[in-house]
Amino acid sequence: NINPYDLKASRATFQDVYEMWFKWKYETSKKKYSQSSINCTVGAFKKCATLHKRILNELKTPDLQAVLDDFTLSHAYMEHIKNLFNQVYKYAMEYDIVQKDYSQFVKINKEDDDEHGVPFSQEDIEKLWQYQDDEVVATVLIFIYSGWRISELLGMKCEDVDIENLTFTGGVKTKAGKNRVVPIHSAIVPLVKHWYDKKGIYLICNEEGKKVSMTKYRKMFSFALQSVGILEMHTPHDCRHTFTSLLDSAGAKPLLIKLLVGHTSQDLTERVYTHKTIDELREAIEMIKISQ
Repeated sequence: NINPYDLKASRATFQDVYEMWFKWKYETSKKKYSQSSINCTVGAFKKCATLHKRILNELKTPDLQAVLDDFTLSHAYMEHIKNLFNQVYKYAMEYDIVQKDYSQFVKINKEDDDEHGVPFSQEDIEKLWQYQDDEVVATVLIFIYSGWRISELLGMKCEDVDIENLTFTGGVKTKAGKNRVVPIHSAIVPLVKHWYDKKGIYLICNEEGKKVSMTKYRKMFSFALQSVGILEMHTPHDCRHTFTSLLDSAGAKPLLIKLLVGHTSQDLTERVYTHKTIDELREAIEMIKISQ
């Protein structure tokens, strides 16, 4: 594929392009990857068996989406598959194997709360507060006191943050999860304002003000935990479990907890975000006391 006008490239199968990309990334690249990273990639490819013999140039969005709509897969596996799609298509675009990147149109429709999260201990939370001036540690605390999923907070634009009325608006996945309002806990207001004042397109942004990828953030997240002395393995999703655990321990009403985290409930189907509702949510979220 050095020659972009190689006609054989247009007939390459998904497996052909995957193998070329895999060799380019893991075998010829100067960058070294962990064995676990390689294993995740190989595992994700195996889950795409229905696409292996298909000509990549003939695949469309529904073909890719069908793989991600297999709800027997865990949400974590779906993330690996989606990441694989993105990288394979990026490679294919660079070498003129395809003319359009269909990976950008697929999404994970499965609720990610099937993961068994491990909430942070009170001791761990206190360690995080001791290093709140660290930008990445600040994002961990924002996650813990807001309950957003990683995709929701990283995808949140500054325009979705009402810094005057102290609310976030965002959410993905389900009908109950989309466009939900979450009051900003008083303790994390300075942390949110710090990121907001960067005036990037996204609240949690890189140096150019653009979105931080989930893969990169997970690495930043793990490094930040280690730097403050938290040695137990945690994921950003654990912050969400910590949030619900803190609310439950504080005595918040189950109905309000579901509304805050975007879980479906018959009692919430007709609920709208009135001033009264937001006041109720704020009262619930402020029940979480901070011990630093």
